[in-house]
Amino acid sequence: MKVALAVIAIGDKYLDDYNRIFRPSHESYAIRCGYHFRLITDYLDHSLHHKDAITFNKILVCSQPWSNEYDYIIVVDADILINPRAPSLHLAYNYGDKIGIVDEFSQPTPNLRLEMEKFNDTNYNSGGDYYCHILEKYINTDKVFNTGVMVFQPLKHRDFLESIYNKYSSYIIGHQHGCHFEQASTGYEFQLANNYIVIDNKWNAIWVLESSLDIENAINLDKLDLFSSNNYFIHFVGGMFHEFVSEINCNIVNKINYITLKSQISRVGTNILYYISYIVYAHKNNLAIKYDRTKMDYFNSIYVNL
Repeated sequence: MKVALAVIAIGDKYLDDYNRIFRPSHESYAIRCGYHFRLITDYLDHSLHHKDAITFNKILVCSQPWSNEYDYIIVVDADILINPRAPSLHLAYNYGDKIGIVDEFSQPTPNLRLEMEKFNDTNYNSGGDYYCHILEKYINTDKVFNTGVMVFQPLKHRDFLESIYNKYSSYIIGHQHGCHFEQASTGYEFQLANNYIVIDNKWNAIWVLESSLDIENAINLDKLDLFSSNNYFIHFVGGMFHEFVSEINCNIVNKINYITLKSQISRVGTNILYYISYIVYAHKNNLAIKYDRTKMDYFNSIYVNL
């Protein structure tokens, strides 16, 4: 099974921010899961070089000369922090023939999201209202997909994704809704074709939606730290909160190291107690004591490292 983790970062400043803030967590995740990391820094459609169209390049990753090398291509936005404890996404679900994607409209919860839309005067009472507003096309749905994380299977999805790109991409230039037009057109077509499987919000957890529940304390590092620790892929949309990402990532790593250390101490302690009880039992029963050099050296090395 071959899997690629693909990220699109086009433009010097955008690429610099990505390399500095988010790329380390992506490369680390790819290595840990055995994925091939692919950073795309140029337009995949050379006939449409426009900054407004960059976001549409995500659905062209299955149409490249290298695409069919992979069973899965996981596309991740360049403003997502990947938790070091995140498992392999391609193994998390039985995708069948479907595309894996998160329902943004269920964040922070479905009811709270509707309340937020009322507060913002968007008049979105459903996912269908969102698509109708952006695309002027209606579909009866309570879902709105966020294209920040998508799980594709190139052999199965190439033609479908190309049809969406060819149908909509040229209209995004100067569009009043900007990147929402890409997200709306993609999500609309996914739902119209019933070509999706909704994956857990942990795989595309949008911090700005969570933080908006408490505007006065939106920049609360303790809450952000907890949110990041409890999710796998944390999405920092709109360039917001990027200055805190490195610190949050360090906190997550430190927590993981602490838990691992506690586990090692517990395991070593248990094994030493086993050896002590074994020695006591052997002496009481006049048995020969078998010394396991390998295990005892392991115990010693752990204690030295502690």
